[in-house]
Formats: sequence, structure tokens, C-alpha cells
Amino acid sequence: MEKQRTSGMTTIAVINIVVGVIVILSGLFQLLGALALMLELFRMGVFELPAIRLLFSFLLLATGIVGLIAGIGMLSLRPSARELSLVFAGLLIFSAVLSCFTIPIIASIETYDLGAISAGGLARLIIFCVIYVVLPMSYALLLLVAFGRSAWKSAFAKGEAA
Repeated sequence: MEKQRTSGMTTIAVINIVVGVIVILSGLFQLLGALALMLELFRMGVFELPAIRLLFSFLLLATGIVGLIAGIGMLSLRPSARELSLVFAGLLIFSAVLSCFTIPIIASIETYDLGAISAGGLARLIIFCVIYVVLPMSYALLLLVAFGRSAWKSAFAKGEAA
């Protein structure tokens, strides 16, 4: 029996690729910020690495790459695409939780007097929360629900030719 990719599977594959690229870009943004911080610290004579920020940026890069590979694998109905998508969902959840502690603007949200935040600061806070928390968590939950369905499990089952 030949496996068929439904329009829903194609949509999720394309969204996997798009979200993977967005996560890669956010990882590059975080890496650039960590490198700028490192250069500023070296300029001031402080020889410390911002290890947590560097590790977080590499986590985001790895997460995005997994999502990109999973999306491409889904387009060709590769059996590994299901496992990679579930790993992508787990990494998205982990990075969203970790971003609450590593992204300075999100980590300091409890210290804000929301009435005292300027409109620009509030917009920046909302953008960061959407990119680093809301988008990853909601898409990860969508992946977990979609790949839990029996039709999707059988479409990506091992041992059958595509």
C-alpha cells in the first residue's frame, strides 16, 4: 500500500520548516548578542564567557535545525520525520521554558511595574514573549497532538515503502 501525504501533513511540514528557520534566526540573534557581550567584557578586561547565553543560542540553533530536517523529511514521508518532529516539539518546550530564565527581558518581567513601562518597552516585551515562549509552546503542542493521531502514526510507520 502506497503512503499518501495529506494536505494537513504538507501544511505541518511547511510550518515545521518555517518555524525551524525562525528558531534558527532567533538562535543566531542570541549568538550575536552573546558574542557582543563577550567582546564588551573583553574590552573592559573581564575574561568571562557568557556560557549560559552561548549554550542557549546553540540550543536554539540545534532546535531549528531539527525542525528544518523534520519538515523536509515530512514532505517525503520519511519514517524518521515523526520522531524528529516529536524531538522538535520537546526541544521547543525545553527552549521556551529555558528562555524564561535566559532572555533578560523575559527573565526580569516580575520586576516590572507594568504601568511604568513605555509603549516601546511593552511592545518589545510582547515581541520577545511571542517569539521565545508563545510560538514554541503552541506549535509544540500542535505537533504532539498531530503526531499522536493514528492516521499520522501509520503514515510515518517504518518498514513500508513510500
